[in-house]
Amino acid sequence: MRFVEKAIVRAGLGDVLRARREGNIEKVRASVDAWRGADLLALGAVADLIRDEEMGDTVVIHRPEEGNGVTWIDAAASDLDVLRAVAVARIVGERGARIGVDWTRHGLELAQVALGFGASDLRGAITRRSGLPILDEESRKVKGQGSVPLASIRNAEIVALVRHAGRVPEEAAHA
Repeated sequence: MRFVEKAIVRAGLGDVLRARREGNIEKVRASVDAWRGADLLALGAVADLIRDEEMGDTVVIHRPEEGNGVTWIDAAASDLDVLRAVAVARIVGERGARIGVDWTRHGLELAQVALGFGASDLRGAITRRSGLPILDEESRKVKGQGSVPLASIRNAEIVALVRHAGRVPEEAAHA
């Protein structure tokens, strides 16, 4: 048994992982009250194993207000509550469910961390670090590239953030 799976068993979540892997989602959902408050790191490890087994490493990046078919986590109490909500949604969701975090609401750093707690999708506005919108005509000089649209620079940063989390970014198809 792998180190992570041993830690999951020690945290009392071995039966949850086993039932989920067996496809017994109803058993997982029936026991959610017993394990929802489990150690957050162990809960995240269960969710991330499920995400890896069912979804692989691809993270779909959506524009704001897009992402139909994705369960967008909107927990408001604290960052830890957001991570717990992502993990629980992944564990009790249907096989292959899409679970997402909006970085406009929760911040890029938390969105990146949520990828390790079972999130498979991200969305948000391409803005300045201050949160102000980037205008279509705004650009910045980049050495060796000339004038580059500011939105594309910011988008490249988001793609890099996903890669640094060990995932493969994929931009959603836009209607």
